[in-house]
Amino acid sequence: MAPILYPQVLDEPDWFGAPGAAQPSDASVDKFQVNLWAQEREILAKEDWEMKHHRWPLILLCALALLVSSAAAQRRPLKVMVLYDMEGVSGATNERHTNYAHPAEYAEGRKSLTADVNAAIAGLKAAGATEIVVVDGHGSGNTTGPDVLEDQLLPPAKVHYQDTPFDIYMDSYDASFDAIVAVAMHAGAGNRVGFLSHTDSAEDVEYTVNGVPFNESMILATGAARLKIPLIMVSGDDQLEKEIHRNMPWVEYAAAKHAVDRVRAESFPREEVSRRIEAAARRALEKLDQAKLPDWPGPYRFALTFQDEEQAGHAALLAGAELLRNGRSVQIRSQDFEEGYRRSLRLIGLAEHVGWMTAFQAVIDGEPNAAQLRVKVIDSLNDRWLDKLPKPATRPSPSRPRRYWGAQ
Repeated sequence: MAPILYPQVLDEPDWFGAPGAAQPSDASVDKFQVNLWAQEREILAKEDWEMKHHRWPLILLCALALLVSSAAAQRRPLKVMVLYDMEGVSGATNERHTNYAHPAEYAEGRKSLTADVNAAIAGLKAAGATEIVVVDGHGSGNTTGPDVLEDQLLPPAKVHYQDTPFDIYMDSYDASFDAIVAVAMHAGAGNRVGFLSHTDSAEDVEYTVNGVPFNESMILATGAARLKIPLIMVSGDDQLEKEIHRNMPWVEYAAAKHAVDRVRAESFPREEVSRRIEAAARRALEKLDQAKLPDWPGPYRFALTFQDEEQAGHAALLAGAELLRNGRSVQIRSQDFEEGYRRSLRLIGLAEHVGWMTAFQAVIDGEPNAAQLRVKVIDSLNDRWLDKLPKPATRPSPSRPRRYWGAQ
């Protein structure tokens, strides 16, 4: 085999390329080849020495730097918000488990809620969360404290309080959060099977944005996306699971129970639910770098369908609202999602006034002395008009400022 030649470093003999030059003897050629091989070995030996003494240390230093950088990234503080509702609680199988007005059933619901939230906290801690903030997103009617049993929360979780009322889906977080987890959520308005399904209120039977049915998890995710905070995990019944997979398939989900219909649910075993929630929360935070934000561009059309035409007509009094042809739906338009969402709450508020009056009327009509009760209501209205009612007692100033923990 011919030797490898390095004309750039070796002096070429005159006969290389010299026309008419005499060919050297075989002995001189053999000597020249031996010299080439010797120089070739010397060059290779030098490169090998440089590799061992210069390049490998550099490679090792680069590898060490990558390991240190990766470890530092894993140890960086991670702040996560855990927002909970109650309709999706594993142990809530009827409406009373979520309602402060029914103490015995509500107490059971609180225990189950606390277990669900703690399972999420355990998963987040295992994945490296260093700060966990818990927000009450239900509003059971309990004005004495959050629905979760605060003294039983696993550390480092703490309940979030503010000095003024705040919207749980738009105002309960800031840019310091890395991710959001939603526990015990429920299917959206219009889902005829989801347990206690609704969106923001029991008064609207459908809630759509640009024609897409929206649940509260989707509202939360869209609101948080303004600050680039991803919703990474949700738990609730198996009907909400379908909605999440259809609209936000990248979000981890833990099914806590089976929805039989809107008023009944079947719980899964406690240990299984805790395992599912903990595992889903851990997976979600471990792959935080793969989290996505919803991309539902504006302009936005919020359309709410109410239980009856009277509610819709009252809601349509809001400036800019449009009453649709079916007589029960009202829509508003907005370039900004947050603005449209907040205006949709005003539609709901107007409709709720009608709903409450309808409920009061139905209760009175069901009493044996309904006629006398109606007269008392009319007399009270007249007394209020004529300023004949006694002045309400002045409430003493609270010993400390009131604190708000979310939906109350």
